[in-house]
Amino acid sequence: MPTVSPGRIPPLDALRFAGVLAVVALHAGVAYSTVVPWWYVKDPEKSRWVDLVLAVADGFPMPLLFAVSGFFALPSLNRRGAAGFVAGKVWRLLVPLIGLTVLYCPVIAYVDFLDKGGRAGFFEHWLALLPSLADWGFRYFSGTQATAASREMIWPYHLWFLAMLFVFCLALAAARGVAGPGLTRQMAGRGAGWGRFCGLACGVGLAAGLGQLVWPDAAWGRLGPFLAFQPARVPQYVGFFLLGAFAWRRGWFVTHAVPGGLWRWGIGAAVLLVLLVASRIAATGAGSNAAGFLVAHGLARTGFALAVMGLLAVAMARTGTQSLWRRPGVSAASFNLYLLHFPPIIVMQYVLIGTGLPIAVKFALCFLVPTAACLGLGRLFGRRRRILVPVVVAVVFGLCLALWRSGGLAGA
Repeated sequence: MPTVSPGRIPPLDALRFAGVLAVVALHAGVAYSTVVPWWYVKDPEKSRWVDLVLAVADGFPMPLLFAVSGFFALPSLNRRGAAGFVAGKVWRLLVPLIGLTVLYCPVIAYVDFLDKGGRAGFFEHWLALLPSLADWGFRYFSGTQATAASREMIWPYHLWFLAMLFVFCLALAAARGVAGPGLTRQMAGRGAGWGRFCGLACGVGLAAGLGQLVWPDAAWGRLGPFLAFQPARVPQYVGFFLLGAFAWRRGWFVTHAVPGGLWRWGIGAAVLLVLLVASRIAATGAGSNAAGFLVAHGLARTGFALAVMGLLAVAMARTGTQSLWRRPGVSAASFNLYLLHFPPIIVMQYVLIGTGLPIAVKFALCFLVPTAACLGLGRLFGRRRRILVPVVVAVVFGLCLALWRSGGLAGA
C-alpha cells in the first residue's frame, strides 16, 4: 500500500482525521444535548436529535485515536530506541499539553465563569487559576463537580488525551526495556491474526464493562494540573492502544487489508449503536441491579468503536490517491485541529445563546467555524505549520487580555 512519506499509511492518517472531526462534532453538540446537564455553557435550547449525534460521536473517536497511536508507537520505538522515543513524545505531547493548558484552555474556564454570572476580568481570573498548578494530589469528581473544578483550577480539558497517551508511551518504552527488542518486531509470515484479535477485543470489552461497574461513566479524576481522565474508560483506552500495537505487529494496512464490505460493517455499527444506547438506558433505570447492563454496555461500546473503525478503514482504503483523505498534510492538520478546536467552540456556544437561531444552525456553526479556522490557518502557514500553535496561543491570550479587561466589558 503506498505511503505519502516514510512511516505514513494514508488510510490510518485518514482514520485519525475522521476521529478528530468526530471529537469536534461531539464538543460542538454537547451544549444542545438533553442528557448532559453539566456543560460549560448553559444554552436553554435542547434537542433529542443532538443526543443521537452525541451517542455516535462519543462512542468511537477516542478508542480510534488510541488505536492509531498504538499502531504507530511500536515502529517509532523500534526505530528510535527507548530514549529517542520518549524524547520525541516529550516534544510532541508534553510541550503542547503544558503550554496550551496554561495559556489557551483558560479561555474555556473564563467563558464558563462568565456563563455562571462571574464579573472579574480575564487576567484576574487567570491569575486566580495559577495556584492550582501546585496541586499534584489525586482528586475525584462527579461530572458536575469536574465542571465546577475546571472553572477554578488549571484543567487540561480535551488535552487529557495527550497526557494519557504519554503515560501509555512511557509504559511501552519500559516494557521494551524488560521484554527486549522482540516486542517491537513485526510477526512476519504468521497471518493477520484475526481470531486472536477478536479474542483480545472481547477482553477489552469486558474490561470496559468492569470499569463501568467500579466508577460512574461521567466521573473524572485529576492527578496534577495536566492529567485528567474518566476512570471508567481507562481500561478501554489501554485496550485499544494495545490492539493498535497488535495490528502493527501483524502487518495490518500494509500486508493484510481489513476484511469485509461496507454494508457489513455498517450494519454491525448500527446494531451495536442500538445496543450501546439501550444498555445505558437499562443500566440507568436498573439501580442496584445494573451490573449486567453495565458489562453489556462496555462490550457494546467496544464493539461499536471497532465496527465504526472497520467501516471507516474499508471506506478510506477505497478512496483514490488524490482524495482529500490521502493528502500528505492530513496527519499534521488533524493534530493541530485537535489541539486548537475546543476554546473556539465554547466561545461560539456562548455567543450564540439567545440569538434565536435553530439548534441545527448553532451546531453547524460551532462545528464548521472552528474547523475551517484551524484547517485554514494550517494551510496559510504551510511549511511553517510548526509555529501555528504557538502563534495562535499568543494571539488568543493577547485578545483575551485586551477584550475581557473586566467582567462588565466581558458581559456586554
